[in-house]
Amino acid sequence: MTTPDPTRTPPATLRRARRAFVLVSFVLPLLIVVVSALVLGSWLPSFPGDVAIHWGVDGADGFGPAATYLWVLLGMGLGIPIFLTITTLVAVGAHWGPTARFLGAVSAGTSAFAGAICLGSLAIQRDLTSPADVPGIGGVMGVAFAALLLVGGLAWVVQPRVSAIAGPTLESRRTVRIGDGERVVWVGTTTMPTGALLLLLVVLLGLVALAVTMAVTGVPLAWVSALVALVVGFAVAATASFRVRVTPDGIDARALIGWPRKAIPVAEIVSARAVRVSPFGEFGGWGWRLAPDGRSGIVMRQGPAIEVHRREHGPFVITIDGAEEAAALLQAYVERSAGPAPSSETGRAAR
Repeated sequence: MTTPDPTRTPPATLRRARRAFVLVSFVLPLLIVVVSALVLGSWLPSFPGDVAIHWGVDGADGFGPAATYLWVLLGMGLGIPIFLTITTLVAVGAHWGPTARFLGAVSAGTSAFAGAICLGSLAIQRDLTSPADVPGIGGVMGVAFAALLLVGGLAWVVQPRVSAIAGPTLESRRTVRIGDGERVVWVGTTTMPTGALLLLLVVLLGLVALAVTMAVTGVPLAWVSALVALVVGFAVAATASFRVRVTPDGIDARALIGWPRKAIPVAEIVSARAVRVSPFGEFGGWGWRLAPDGRSGIVMRQGPAIEVHRREHGPFVITIDGAEEAAALLQAYVERSAGPAPSSETGRAAR
């Protein structure tokens, strides 16, 4: 007989949640895109020339083939939902929770938004004789955002409510004892997985190459691309790796460039333990995260993590190798800071 894993969503609940997720995240967007594409296809012959495909502050300022909207519909209305569906099913695994439910709603809402924006943009241009007569797109945008909220909200409601189950507590491989006056320090580094870091670096290099190309060719507003590359580069440097220290003063985690930093004094800590964390299932992703259950933390990878319970705030989590020993040491300092436990004896009678 197989013992159920208490850290994973029960199989029956997981199957029900996954079925509902696939229906709203993939099947519904597929239906929306198919219907929208059929309508668009019936309209295309009535647009022999270019149509407005971009609007600025002063109205339509970009024109192109009407078939452009078909590609936008397929890319946004179906491409994004497919990506979200596959990513969620693979990354969440058996640790289902509100994050997966939310992404299902986002997928459905995005498809509805794409269908409304593409159909609406072409609908207001039917029977026009001149591009100068193209009206504003404000009304279409309003309808598209209403479709996003309505369909996304319904997709959220029809999915079952499943709470993410926290990972198991991990026991230290050795007992940590600290003598009076001793000062023991634990130091470790937590870093993004190599694959994720390489992907971010590729994106950053692409942004840098784009900025340089735009600057060399004299493209207007090239500085915007340079600014985006600078911001992304700083964000990668600030979140790629953190140095974690446990000392008698508490726990401190800071990026290798010095910021951001999180320091929790031992006086604010109720307890510390090591747990196993599922980043996507419990926190919705990687990086500096906030979970639906009130926990926050530096979540870099799946596996062991230090979970610090604070007096006036929710638990703070730091994923790192060696979390068992780090949490045991921190707990020892918390107990030492609290002082010796009161004796059960009130005294002895003098002889």
